[in-house]
Amino acid sequence: MAPMLLLMVGLFGFMWWTNRSQQKKQAKIIEELKKGDRVITQSGLLGKLVEKTDRITTIEIASGVKVKVLSSSVLGKDTGEAKAADAK
Repeated sequence: MAPMLLLMVGLFGFMWWTNRSQQKKQAKIIEELKKGDRVITQSGLLGKLVEKTDRITTIEIASGVKVKVLSSSVLGKDTGEAKAADAK
């Protein structure tokens, strides 16, 4: 019983550690975003970053069309794959 318990504790510790490192990585990506960067959100919206606060981020998805989303829903910079798909 003790080896099984030890294995479970190790597994939960590993899961916690990987989740924590992913959160730190995502927070760093979000911190590095600046005004004018093309960004992508979790819901798939692509646009230009207009304004960023701790809680709310404003993204321009079309000329003159601005949406406010939670900053936690921004995944990061647009890699350009979407631009290539739009060009086709």
